[in-house]
Amino acid sequence: MAGGGRRRRDAPQHPYAAPAGTVRPSQLISSFGPGSLVQTRNDSVIIMGPDSWAERVGGYKVIHHAYLEALLGKTHFRMPYADDRERIVSCRSFPAWGVCSNPACKALQPHRGAPPRGRAEFRCDLCKSALYPARFIVMCERGHLDDFPWREWAHSESSKECDDPHPVLRMRARGRSTALSDYYVRCDSCGASRSCGSAVSRDGLAGIVDSCSGLSPWLGGQAEECAGGGGADGGDPARPRGIQTLSTSLYYPSTVSALYIPKMLHEIQRFIAEHRSEVDSARDMNPDPDIAERHSLFAGLRERYSAGEIAAHIREWYEPAGAGGSALTKASSEADIRRIEYDDLTAHESFRAGDYLEIASSPLGAEASGHLSSLRAVRRLTEIRAVRSFTRGVAPDPYSTEEAAETHYCRIARRRLDWHPAVENRGEGILFSLSEERLRRWEGRPDVIARCAPTIRAVGQWESERGWRRNEARPRYLLVHTVSHLLARELALGSGYSEASIRERLYCGDGYNGILLYTASPSSDGSLGGLARQGEGAAFWDVLRSAVRRSRRCSADPLCSDDDPAIKEGESGMSVVARLNGSACYACTLLPETSCENANWLLDRALVADASLGFFSGLE
Repeated sequence: MAGGGRRRRDAPQHPYAAPAGTVRPSQLISSFGPGSLVQTRNDSVIIMGPDSWAERVGGYKVIHHAYLEALLGKTHFRMPYADDRERIVSCRSFPAWGVCSNPACKALQPHRGAPPRGRAEFRCDLCKSALYPARFIVMCERGHLDDFPWREWAHSESSKECDDPHPVLRMRARGRSTALSDYYVRCDSCGASRSCGSAVSRDGLAGIVDSCSGLSPWLGGQAEECAGGGGADGGDPARPRGIQTLSTSLYYPSTVSALYIPKMLHEIQRFIAEHRSEVDSARDMNPDPDIAERHSLFAGLRERYSAGEIAAHIREWYEPAGAGGSALTKASSEADIRRIEYDDLTAHESFRAGDYLEIASSPLGAEASGHLSSLRAVRRLTEIRAVRSFTRGVAPDPYSTEEAAETHYCRIARRRLDWHPAVENRGEGILFSLSEERLRRWEGRPDVIARCAPTIRAVGQWESERGWRRNEARPRYLLVHTVSHLLARELALGSGYSEASIRERLYCGDGYNGILLYTASPSSDGSLGGLARQGEGAAFWDVLRSAVRRSRRCSADPLCSDDDPAIKEGESGMSVVARLNGSACYACTLLPETSCENANWLLDRALVADASLGFFSGLE
């Protein structure tokens, strides 16, 4: 991360004299992406948009993934290299107010210039002690940020005017508790003071700041008109509210991910993906055979492949057999990409392409084949994860595109770029599918439908209240999702990875299902082999059977096992949050948030091994 200046209305920007801190590439597309606040050792900084990052040659790894590029309208992705000698990602100090660390002083003041040369921290104007960042800022529902109005806040409950144009403010604590109400801001000049107890309440700034300033510090600090509650058609400026800089609701990244699959990893396919704009231009004027045979773009490939092979790979991208259109335009959502992934990964008994992907089919025993249809050990895989935007205050709809009008997405860059920040993760995993024939019979049973319906309705209500696109959940998704969680917990016992390190990627739709449990890391830590070895033949069936047996018991029983979705739906006053799952809790089924793709919703272990309902009911 590189140091940047501070945004102040009355002072010029100044560069940091020392690096602000370090952020790993994987964090740049998650909790510390563009527009987020990072708490460093000496300051609080906001990550600037990628259009202000350093354009150093070799400072980024350029990543290509044709489906993601087509989905997001980009030509490539960039992953900054972690290099202690170079500062690639720019940031700036925010908020621009600090509190003196000297207990006898505790002056609350805006930063006055850059830190002294050779120092990383700001200094108090009164006693020269180090400042630590003030912990409140102002945020509106559309994501704009501004400094907290400390002067106005301190005097907002006083009946007399303060004559000092530059009053000395101090942040004090009564020492009675750790609650916000124990802290207060006092003016030395007039004696006015106010508690911080309501500083972050929804209407706490009423009468002090009644309209949003429209500032976006991560985009350079230039104000824009803020249309608040009027939605996409505009409206009155949003009423801002105070928020703590450490609040988790301050930044929700909207990310999209995809895997490298066999059809993308052929040398010709990778060449087309990396030069797709040139190929598009060539196809506007020439048929594919002529391009493959004569165009200079493919001169190097013609030394190793025939013109017919090159033309066939071009058609694979642009004219897939029986599709009636471009393969790229078929992927209009992340769900479409997943279907393409599933079809291609399961079409190969084995496949290897360098360090990008290695899969091998594993045989199923007689007992396993009654419940499963396929099993593959994924010894190597590569995942691309990109950040496209973010929201504040309310998490984004995980099923919508960036253009969803119901959600206030914040731009990550001031000007339009032809790339997004991304990370390339390497790892390993296990890919398997439940028996489709057995699954169709199971999900059509009236008792299964009755068990799942209240949970599905609860999730639908949750989504509707937030203006989200409805998730078309069905009983098969609840089963697949629950099996994935139970198995991830079981694999963590013997694979060498923790539950938080194992992710799920679910493939679920009409006529197909699949579960990919995998690890992913920018380093080699995600491909140590312990997970893929559990996906080989009889070893996997033993692990799955153990997970099913373990799901019959929970340390929270009988409370957990008696958690009936139909009963909860009928109880008055039961919140919708309490109805998002059936029998599932952190003692038996739920996973860390980094592992689950659906916020630990739509889970019910009764669907797995219950004597009457369970898909694996007869398994011992």
